[in-house]
Amino acid sequence: MNLKSVKDRLKDETLDLSLCDLKEVPVREIETIKKAAHLDLSSNLLTSLPSNFVDLKQIVKLDLSRNMLTEIPENFGELKQLKHLDLYGNKISRLPLSLSELKNLRWLDLKENPLTPAVATVAGPCSDSSECQRCARDIVKYLSVLKLIIEEERLRRLNAIADADTDTTVSSKKGGKKKKKKLVDKNNKQNSDKDGCNSSTEALRIDENKIETLRLTPTAKHTDKEFVSQEASTYRLVVSRIAWFFLFALVLLPTIAILPLYSKQSEMFMNYVERSTGVPLKAFHERSVDMLESFTRIVANVYDYLQDVYEKNLKTKTDIPVTI
Repeated sequence: MNLKSVKDRLKDETLDLSLCDLKEVPVREIETIKKAAHLDLSSNLLTSLPSNFVDLKQIVKLDLSRNMLTEIPENFGELKQLKHLDLYGNKISRLPLSLSELKNLRWLDLKENPLTPAVATVAGPCSDSSECQRCARDIVKYLSVLKLIIEEERLRRLNAIADADTDTTVSSKKGGKKKKKKLVDKNNKQNSDKDGCNSSTEALRIDENKIETLRLTPTAKHTDKEFVSQEASTYRLVVSRIAWFFLFALVLLPTIAILPLYSKQSEMFMNYVERSTGVPLKAFHERSVDMLESFTRIVANVYDYLQDVYEKNLKTKTDIPVTI
């Protein structure tokens, strides 16, 4: 596909390259079309995206559905403006950690992909727009936590290697030649492991089952500010729900007890609710009325008693002779 034909497919801000049998993305041609904020590459023959795909900084909405993609580039998180990402119907099993940097992502569809169980659980079904919005939010948050755990694991390994290097240096000064030779061999082996750790990002990837275990350890749990904040938000939400429930009950229950005494419609509504739900509202109403009447009688008796005491005291004061 030449440059001219690519430009011809631009309509408004949407560049429609769907159903073109593309086996690779014409990044350079698309990059020159600055107005192309929406890019549709659906229903093609794409098996991968080039590393320079992230040069398309102007893309806000990206449709890669119904291709044969097996992975997403590691630097995909550089598309900072991306808000809408459709990956429906591909062969993607893992997502790059850089997706956690897509802070503007508001819509993500991962249906019909052979995702790992952990990612599939976080993504959810994505059966409607609201679930796709939740998928975007939860996947970004999940990958952010995952990235933090991997970074902590990398630092732990590097600290362990540094400590081993220090111990090797001290021990080599005290030991003989034979012992020194063994420690040097051990040090060389550890240094080779260190080089392996730093050689690529892939060497730092941890199996997702191990990551789930790490996330439940006290260290990961207490160092992860995001989890602590989420737990605090959940606690506040539960407390507010309970408070609203009791407030609602405080208003509703006296209403159920009193209104049927004065309103025929309220009594009919109560009968309807009782038939529909099986909740014994009548029994509750009768009990509430009895309690209300008992409370009324108590208040009346207290009032009569206070009035009687007041009258007696007033009469006693009026019977006292006044002397001049």
